[in-house]
Amino acid sequence: MTGSRIRHAIGQSLQRLTNTLRLLLLLGCISPSVTALELLGFEHQRLDDGQFENLEYLKGKPTLMMFYKPDCPWCSRQGKAFNQLLARCGDKLQVVALGTLGDKTRLRQEWWKMKPAFAGFVAGTTMMESMGELPATPLTLVTNARGELITYLRGYIKPAQMNTILQETLALECATVATQAQ
Repeated sequence: MTGSRIRHAIGQSLQRLTNTLRLLLLLGCISPSVTALELLGFEHQRLDDGQFENLEYLKGKPTLMMFYKPDCPWCSRQGKAFNQLLARCGDKLQVVALGTLGDKTRLRQEWWKMKPAFAGFVAGTTMMESMGELPATPLTLVTNARGELITYLRGYIKPAQMNTILQETLALECATVATQAQ
């Protein structure tokens, strides 16, 4: 076996291992800190201007990466809850929306329904291939200031619950949530 074939075989084995760890993480079988995934390097297409970019610029602050799809009322509701969260947290936190399972037009329409105070993207193919099929939407990945995965949140999370999660996982204190029907 030649050197390049050996490197290729090792690369494939490492990729399968990484995918297995990600699947176990999404299924809740292992701790997110075990994988220390670097998520901000993947390239995505912006929904506002169509430009391609990675999310490296988000390093330096904790980030919520919400995956959503068209015709998902819970996704829209989560996006609006994230707007409230950003209003309370100020510049301590960042949010991005990553659209999946739809064309750019439908993903943009769904993103606009959220009335977002955050950037929206078509999730990059490379990222989605490495993550595999999402178990549900909305699905939110929580990263620390270094861009490492800390935890994930499956389904709609109420603002009050989100505040608690951010305190427990990132020691992030935001203004309290006004009590209102969510």
